[in-house]
Amino acid sequence: MTRSIAVEQDKDFVPSPEVTEDMVKAWETRHGTDKAYAKHLCLLFERTAQELGLLTDAELALEPPPAQHPGSERRSGMVDRRVSFEVQEVVTVMRGRPEAGWGAALQAARVPVKPEHKEALESCHSRRASADPKAVQAYIEIVAAQRSLYWSTAPTLLLGAARAHLDLGTTLLASDPADRPELASAVAECALLVARLAFFDLEGHDELALEAFSVAEAGVTRAQDHSLAVAVAAHQAFVPGFDRRLADARPFLVSAERQWRNSGQNPLVRAWVHCVYAEVCARGDHISESQHHLTRAQEFLAKSDGAAPLWLDFFDSTRFAGFAGSTALLAGEFDAAIDWLQQSLDGLGTDDGKQRAVLLLDLAAAHAADSPEHAVDLAIQACEILERDYYQAAVDRIPTVRASLSTAPAATRLYDRAYHLLHIQGPVNRI
Repeated sequence: MTRSIAVEQDKDFVPSPEVTEDMVKAWETRHGTDKAYAKHLCLLFERTAQELGLLTDAELALEPPPAQHPGSERRSGMVDRRVSFEVQEVVTVMRGRPEAGWGAALQAARVPVKPEHKEALESCHSRRASADPKAVQAYIEIVAAQRSLYWSTAPTLLLGAARAHLDLGTTLLASDPADRPELASAVAECALLVARLAFFDLEGHDELALEAFSVAEAGVTRAQDHSLAVAVAAHQAFVPGFDRRLADARPFLVSAERQWRNSGQNPLVRAWVHCVYAEVCARGDHISESQHHLTRAQEFLAKSDGAAPLWLDFFDSTRFAGFAGSTALLAGEFDAAIDWLQQSLDGLGTDDGKQRAVLLLDLAAAHAADSPEHAVDLAIQACEILERDYYQAAVDRIPTVRASLSTAPAATRLYDRAYHLLHIQGPVNRI
């Protein structure tokens, strides 16, 4: 299937009647790009040939090094893929991806889509037309629906829906000359959801998470949405933070604090940022700094009236107790960890399966030394949850719990129950 692309003609360019799939593949792999097409691709995307990856190795050798994206030098060698990701998604549409792919992905994840919303979005998509107010509102409402489904939908299904919706959103932004900050914010939130699912929920998708974070950064910058920018920056801190690279995580946390000052200074948001700081510091063995941030989080939590931006549906006083318990566990303060973790468990709702599994495994690790039988029971409860609602951030805790119970006879029960999750369930959830 091919699709024609209309471009502005000039005296130096004789257009081909259509752009074929083979041509697009050549553009993506930097092989055989016709210079005339390269010129107009640069005009279309408002990027240089180097940014679009259209230069040969010989041509690249003659180019000056590109300016680094702020913070990219701190990502431990990980490549900033903001431009390539955006172009990939638009090229996907250029290659003739059927609109039904979007609808089918949302339907598979049971994302509620009103008929009028489906019609408005597919009309813009098929005509490559600018998004009208109805289409923008439809896009925003679907992002909100996906946000609420995060807690109850299988991560593979929701990731498929979120990626399809992100494809559509980047296409709408690319074809929309109007300044629509509300659309850019919605696309950024959709990208953040993709990043969260790829990094926290599923195994083996870190590269996708980084790409999605870059699109989220671009979206909040375009929208000047300082509130959502806090979420994007703080979530990115977890990537190096989980690897105990505090120095690489700090710039993202500093950025989150700066964006918070420009966003209305909601105390609940600042409390969450301090909690992220606390966990990242604890993972990096900076225990006193971690405790400082927990204290600051408590202070801001006391100032909060509970009001929060829509994206902050994963933090409150109960979740604070979970952060406090996890950081106490990392510090080896088992009694304090047990108190905080039990308090958090008692406050969770019935739909908080992912967080419950995390807390149960942390509580098991805290009880391992003094009550191994109880620790195994707690860990098995977590495994039962994870068999229904897979969550990689919880599964990653199982080896630590097993290691802490290595000399306990009861650990055999946990090994038998966890084997399925560690060796079978994980690969099933890969996309």
